[in-house]
Amino acid sequence: MNVSEWANLQGIRPPTTYQWFREGTLPVPARQVGRVILVGELETAIFQNGSTVTYARVS
Repeated sequence: MNVSEWANLQGIRPPTTYQWFREGTLPVPARQVGRVILVGELETAIFQNGSTVTYARVS
């Protein structure tokens, strides 16, 4: 989930969470992928439940 969605679920303003990310004080694991900041333990969640996600786009 991205940092804005997480902030809204927690009742925190998104600019505050971006500031926490830049300062390294965000209370959950987060990483930046391109221009998006993703929060949560993404790798462990995928490997623990054994699911696979595929994205395909046809034009």
